[in-house]
Amino acid sequence: MTLWQKLAGTALVMSLLLTACTSEPPPTSAPTQDEPAEEGQTITVINPVSSENQGNPAAASAENKNNRYQIQTRLTDFQLLSATTGLAWGCTRNELRLYITEDNGKTWTNISPAASVPFPTTPEYGKDIFFLDPNHGFIVRNPAGSGDTIVLRTTDGGVTWKVTSFPGNGEVKAMVFADPSNGWILSEGNSRENGQRSLFATDDGAQSFEALLGGTDPVSLLSSDNPSGAPGLHSSMAFTSPLRGFVSEIKEGLPSLYITQNGGLTWSRNDRFFNLDKYSTCDSFTIGTVSFFSGNGREGWIPVGCSRGNSTKFNGYFTDDSGNTWTLAPFKLSWQTGLNEKLTPTFLTRDEGWTILDSTVYHTTDQGASWEALPESEKLMETLKGYPEIVKLQFFNSRVGWLLVAKEDQQRSLLMQTKDGGQSWQVL
Repeated sequence: MTLWQKLAGTALVMSLLLTACTSEPPPTSAPTQDEPAEEGQTITVINPVSSENQGNPAAASAENKNNRYQIQTRLTDFQLLSATTGLAWGCTRNELRLYITEDNGKTWTNISPAASVPFPTTPEYGKDIFFLDPNHGFIVRNPAGSGDTIVLRTTDGGVTWKVTSFPGNGEVKAMVFADPSNGWILSEGNSRENGQRSLFATDDGAQSFEALLGGTDPVSLLSSDNPSGAPGLHSSMAFTSPLRGFVSEIKEGLPSLYITQNGGLTWSRNDRFFNLDKYSTCDSFTIGTVSFFSGNGREGWIPVGCSRGNSTKFNGYFTDDSGNTWTLAPFKLSWQTGLNEKLTPTFLTRDEGWTILDSTVYHTTDQGASWEALPESEKLMETLKGYPEIVKLQFFNSRVGWLLVAKEDQQRSLLMQTKDGGQSWQVL
């Protein structure tokens, strides 16, 4: 094949991708169900407005009641953006189905990228998908054996999506944005034996990326003391400003935390974050997402699980000085087993949090030192009998929270909501 033919082929592929990511609305006639044989989430969808309307798609089209239809779909993840606004998504036949609601789940707008952009795996929040607000969102499409990694971006709430080729050739492990312009993507080489970790940054809203570490220079991120060491497990990343960021992971079997103060150019390990002497009976450890509470760059937390046999118990590490120091807060909770053994508690502030054990919701207001069992919710108990796996629990404020539950085979799911702090629940 000549050079001209290769260039022409590349141009054709990019042209198709860019054309596919316009906001052409789906047909107004009611479509067939995503998975006709399933019994799962039934949602009312409203078609998005055309790309000429740069306003809020859900609000703009909600007036047209004839522009609504119901579908039954399987959701695999969600993210709350406000007390009334949230995202939910899943994949059907390699198509990403992404929806947004701004009225507590009464109606949803389909803001999915075009079906011509296939997704071999379903995006995970904080790894392959990240939204700063209802308008600014980013999605990574990881390749699966073939193809290139691409980044899709929207600045109008999914009315339009634009495509950027990602310069890395490894699998993306974490993605975060500090603001609409500044973001970071952490990727890992295809072979874990090579120990290569790469960090890429953008300062133009994912229109282009610069390799900070790794990439053309095979330096192992977060492992300057042992460049040939294997990357860690369960990596998560958070940035509280364009300069200050954190990565948490399991490194050589132990929870580890790294910090940068120059936008990701160099990293240092916080050797005082985790003290193994405080744990005497753990066979292994798990670590949750490093996160800072909404609108607060000083206070944050990281859940750490201690596993013994087939059971796990979580504690929390909290900071109130922008991540300089972290304090262990032992949670007075029982050991977790079964399908929800690795379910981490969720915290709204450094003091207030929730978790679910069996079918009971527990609430704390003293950083996990004590937990109050909330009154039993008949709807929650009934739903958990049919959907026993808890996929995710998140609260946006002290009253509003969402819960995603699923069946063991992951083919069916239900999204639930509470408006009274976890005392009662309803299916969205």
